[in-house]
Amino acid sequence: MKKRIHALAKKNLEKVRAIRRELHQYPELGFQEFKTAQVIKRELDSLGIPYKSEVAKTGVVALIEGKNPGKTVLLRADMDALPINEETECEYKSLIPGAMHACGHDGHVAGLLGAAMILNEIKDELSGNVKLVFQPAEEGPGGAKPMVDEGILENPKVDAAYACHIWPNYPAGKILFKDGNLMAHPTGFDIEICGVGGHGSTPEKTVDPVIIGCQAVINFQNIVSRNISTMKPAVLSCCSIKAGEAGNVIPDKLTIKGTIRTFDENLTTEILERMDSILNGLCSAYGATYNFVIERMYPTLKNDSSIFNLTKTSLADVVGEENVLLMSEPLMGSEDFSYISNEVPSNFFFIGTKEDQEEIETLLHHPRLKWDDKHLEVSSKALAQVAYDYLESFK
Repeated sequence: MKKRIHALAKKNLEKVRAIRRELHQYPELGFQEFKTAQVIKRELDSLGIPYKSEVAKTGVVALIEGKNPGKTVLLRADMDALPINEETECEYKSLIPGAMHACGHDGHVAGLLGAAMILNEIKDELSGNVKLVFQPAEEGPGGAKPMVDEGILENPKVDAAYACHIWPNYPAGKILFKDGNLMAHPTGFDIEICGVGGHGSTPEKTVDPVIIGCQAVINFQNIVSRNISTMKPAVLSCCSIKAGEAGNVIPDKLTIKGTIRTFDENLTTEILERMDSILNGLCSAYGATYNFVIERMYPTLKNDSSIFNLTKTSLADVVGEENVLLMSEPLMGSEDFSYISNEVPSNFFFIGTKEDQEEIETLLHHPRLKWDDKHLEVSSKALAQVAYDYLESFK
């Protein structure tokens, strides 16, 4: 079956690349993926695969039923683009101002459709079902949870799930993943420090939020370096500080925006409590007030150990054992596939697309991101292979 999956992936590659390029020209932001959903439904219709649309507003869920009974495996692709103006000059450049597929989700949709083409061709050989999930809004506010809430893991009940992500800073032809923690639990914060503004020549008549904000940022950095065990990975980054306009006026407000990344939600809670304590102490000392708005986002993405070795073997059949690389460390980025992996045994892996001559500027979320969609042959057959092997192992 491995040879047949490889042959079908190669046969369908140009079709898959054409789908990716069509999607790339018409990127849509989270929960606005209406045209993207139409493309997906068009392709599923051409394959005769039944589906349900408008799941979590724009999501599409399809089902390939094998000839023989068995378990159900879910394959997921995210659909949304980013609010970025594309700066590449490729022939299929985004035609939508202010929107770009700068995270490869156009490739994820095309790759899953490629896997659907393969699995639909071999459905008489399948023992069980493959559920295809095209998910909106991974970049935010997150489409996986509302899809789970709307029942995508039921009817038929899902036994395991897989997803992958193209990764332009990993070498082409390699697949990377690891057991256990893979991507972090993110939390955003938005702080407003409210003082009393006034003229810069009479600071004694003001409550200066700039002084308070600067001390807060410095003290925040000490939380990870002095209060958290070095054995517990954590990041606290203040990424935006804004206050005032004029060079001789002390403003009355200052805002700080940033992010926290951990693999332990209790640890995030501890960090937030320490931040609040710092803000309370500083503002009380200077006579200011503050607002501290917190957005707890996706759970930690963890790969399930119970299917890890099976996945590793399947991926070795796709690219060769020497090209399946086990990551030594998890990533501090985040992924809302974690809402699915929290419910059923799941594995998530990365498809390298970096060519030797490419520069680092091709990283994800970059306005000049370019990657060769010939690598969709790997993602299509990888998703098809892991699904087939999982169902075979439990028939």
